[in-house]
Order: sequence, then structure tokens, then C-alpha cells
Amino acid sequence: GSIIMGIFRDIVTAVRGGASEVGEAIVDSQAMRILEQEIRDAENGIQTAKQSLSKLKAQEIKLAKELSIVSSDIEGYTEKARLAIEKDRDLALKIAEKVQELSERKNDLAEQKNSLEDQVGKIYKVIQQREKQIDKNKIELQKAKTYADLQKTQAAVRSAMPTGDSNARRVKRAMDRVKKKQADTENQMDA
Repeated sequence: GSIIMGIFRDIVTAVRGGASEVGEAIVDSQAMRILEQEIRDAENGIQTAKQSLSKLKAQEIKLAKELSIVSSDIEGYTEKARLAIEKDRDLALKIAEKVQELSERKNDLAEQKNSLEDQVGKIYKVIQQREKQIDKNKIELQKAKTYADLQKTQAAVRSAMPTGDSNARRVKRAMDRVKKKQADTENQMDA
């Protein structure tokens, strides 16, 4: 039995790979259920975060479009002001005010867009980190399950192995009887 137990210890050590945080504690099925639940919760959280992220991304795209429209409006009005300056100074001033207004709007939009891009980037990073963590937890959970299965197998192997001298003696007596029978049969054949 000791050889089998030795092999078992090696397998268990290999499976755990020195991951002491898994250890025997998690093998307790309660702990495994908790970890499974934590993984599920984290995955749900990530789904929600991804939905929020896509809404923010849509907002970012909308702002970029608005920004592009305002920019081209500014160009158009600036050209009109340049042409009007020769003929109609009042009109040129009105157009210049409009350009000023649009420029403020442009700055405002650019600020919103940059702030949003920043948020989107941060959320995306957090999601990536959480996903890596979940993958690690899944691996740990799988190790723990394998370890638990090994423990069950180990117990089964132990109960199937003859223990104590009485069993060993019984097996030896049975073997002796078989040998004696063989010898008797051979003697009879010789005779």
C-alpha cells in the first residue's frame, strides 16, 4: 500500500502545484460552492460592466460626430466671415460671434469626449483584470475539484487494500492451499 500512497502524494503535490491558497481548505465542498458562486457573481458583474461600457462607447461615438460637425461649421462660417469683411462689416461681426459660439461648443464637446474616453479606458482595464482573475479562480477551482476527487480515490484505494497482518495471513493461507492442490494434482498424475 505504501507505494500506492507514495504515488498518490506525488500526484496530489503535482496537482496542487504548491498552490497553498487552495490547499485542503477548499476541498471542503462548502468552500468550493462559495468559490463557484463568487465566479458566477464576478462573471455577471463583468457582463453588466460590458453593457455599461458599450453605452459609454456609443456616447463617445455620438460626441465625436458632433465634434466633427461643429468643426466643419466653424470652417464654413470662418470662410463666410472672411468674404463678408470686404462688403458688410456688420454681417462679418455677426458671423464672427457665431464662430466664437461654435468654438466654445467645440471645446466643451472635446472636453466631454476626452473625459469619456478616459473613463472607457479605465473601465476596460478593470474588466480585463477581473477576467484574468476569474480565469485564475476557475483554474484554482478545477485544481481543488481534482484534489477532492483524488482524495476520494485515495480513500477508496485504502479501503480496498488488505490492512493488518490477519488479512495478509489469510491471503498467504489461500495461496498455500492453491499450491498444495496443484502439487496433489501433479502427484496423482505422476502416480
